[in-house]
Amino acid sequence: MKILIIKNKRIGDVLVASIVANNLKKIYPDSHITFLCYDYAAPVLLHNPNVDRVWQINDQELKQGLNLFKLAKELRAEKFDLIIDLYTKLQSQIISVLSSSKKRIGFDKRVIPFAYTHKIPILKNRISDYGKAIDDRLNVLRFLNSNVPLDPHPKLYISHNEQTTIESLLKDKGFVIDKPSVMIGVLGSDPTKSLPLAYVAEIIDYISTHYDVQILLNYIPEQRPLVDKLLALVKDKSQVLPEIMGKNIREYILIMNNVDVLIANEGGAVHIAKALYKPTFTIYSPYVNKEHWATFENDHKNESLHLKELKPELFSDISSKEIKKQTSELYNQFKPEKIIPRLASFLDKNLIS
Repeated sequence: MKILIIKNKRIGDVLVASIVANNLKKIYPDSHITFLCYDYAAPVLLHNPNVDRVWQINDQELKQGLNLFKLAKELRAEKFDLIIDLYTKLQSQIISVLSSSKKRIGFDKRVIPFAYTHKIPILKNRISDYGKAIDDRLNVLRFLNSNVPLDPHPKLYISHNEQTTIESLLKDKGFVIDKPSVMIGVLGSDPTKSLPLAYVAEIIDYISTHYDVQILLNYIPEQRPLVDKLLALVKDKSQVLPEIMGKNIREYILIMNNVDVLIANEGGAVHIAKALYKPTFTIYSPYVNKEHWATFENDHKNESLHLKELKPELFSDISSKEIKKQTSELYNQFKPEKIIPRLASFLDKNLIS
């Protein structure tokens, strides 16, 4: 049986969607699974034994000319028996409707006619402690087989060679493997998902003052100027190791695998840490729906904070569009003195220092 999973979105979305591939191999053990995703998100699927082929596409090229129809033609030639569209947007609908697959599954949204043979309802609220994002994907699997026990946890797979290489690199940069460590997510995926740098600096100073830990910063080389601005605001840099960074998503995965906890803005970095079973403290953008993306927060290992929990009055009688427009002003209200008490409790439970 040939199966195509479509999830051409961001890194965290692809990682969460990978639970569908993992469980499909339980439902259809002899199936051949192809996962269609953007090239920049593909590293989270590397070495996954449940994905037989990762079909990588470039998001910018897909928007040009007739490239989408060319891709749809190539996929049609593969003669997939089952298509599972976890994106359910116009691009993926076109791919689905032009395929020759007799069984095409998508979410129950406004779609072009005949895009899917079966539409799965989107949940209004979470139905488990896993989180709504996980619950919606598990619902797709339950439609295919309600009797097979499902594993809700996204997973990352690291080779022995990768682990050996990254340990050597970390040691060369002054990182001590058996000393407690914290990864700080400096920036979100865009400015509307990023706590102000001055606030991040205060959080780093608090950690440096109260914990004997190594502090790493999650950023990519292009973001170094912003990291330098952050470091200029940090009072005590003695525990910060700014030269250790993941040059790409795969390197971040390998570094995070050797770090104890993550403190970060909501996004792909958090989903990666959770897939590595690392404790996470997530700070949500004011406009992001925490109820949708907060996953596996049923114990002390994963905690998160949204400004709405601290100042609910700021969110009364205001639409989601208005919240997004006011993201910068709302972030200014998300002051470190409100975050630190919750963060300190989290670190006390998850760090040995």
